[in-house]
Amino acid sequence: WIMYKRNVRSGVNRTRRRSKALVLAVTLVFGLQSTRVLAFQLTPMSVVIDPAASSPTASFELSNDGSNPVAVELRAATRRIDRNGTEYNEDASNQIQLFPSQLILRPGVSQTVRARWIGEGIPEREIPFRIIAEQLPVNLNRDQPAASGVQFMLRYRATLYVQPAGTAPRIEVERLDMDDPDHITVDVHNSGTRHRLFSRGTLIVEVAGGRSHELALTDVEAFVGVNVLAGENRRIRIPREQLPSDPIAVRLQFN
Repeated sequence: WIMYKRNVRSGVNRTRRRSKALVLAVTLVFGLQSTRVLAFQLTPMSVVIDPAASSPTASFELSNDGSNPVAVELRAATRRIDRNGTEYNEDASNQIQLFPSQLILRPGVSQTVRARWIGEGIPEREIPFRIIAEQLPVNLNRDQPAASGVQFMLRYRATLYVQPAGTAPRIEVERLDMDDPDHITVDVHNSGTRHRLFSRGTLIVEVAGGRSHELALTDVEAFVGVNVLAGENRRIRIPREQLPSDPIAVRLQFN
């Protein structure tokens, strides 16, 4: 967040605009420098746990590539995505145990964090979670005064799937709405037992005259980043300008 205080005293408007621009520029530079100094990384951004394994765990790596120590807190959250793509999260500490959940990363140091499935038994379908790693606003460098003004606290939101063997996605097109003159709305449902990312698939658009067009989903912007979790529904609104012509039917095909 970038904030600055406006001078309310009388003066020339041009001078005020220049002052605002200067304060904003200084704030941006300060923020970018702070981000670079107090930086940490979380990898990988997606992991899978086999709940039937003798040790149902997965590992993340936290590393500090900055010049100051960083305090980091990690927590596990459930993950639900509604039809319109809004994600909801709740505490999942009773299902996923993180160790350590709080740590201090010294400059140039890496730390392994283990995530362990502690839920009951083996679920019938995949369960999605978020692993959130958040920088805490704590000054750990005694030789440096506490920062004032703008501070950028980094936050990572990684994905964790508790994924039983034999699970698979099954995407079905439930409804095609073509009444909107600007958009075509496609409602899809995942009746399968595993999530499906729309990153490796094809949209088959059937048009009048028995003709059809095949489009890679990665080339249709409306599908980029869409993730349909097991048992959930998604509504995808495709601008007509992203399609070669008006369809009479659409199909989805995955590799």
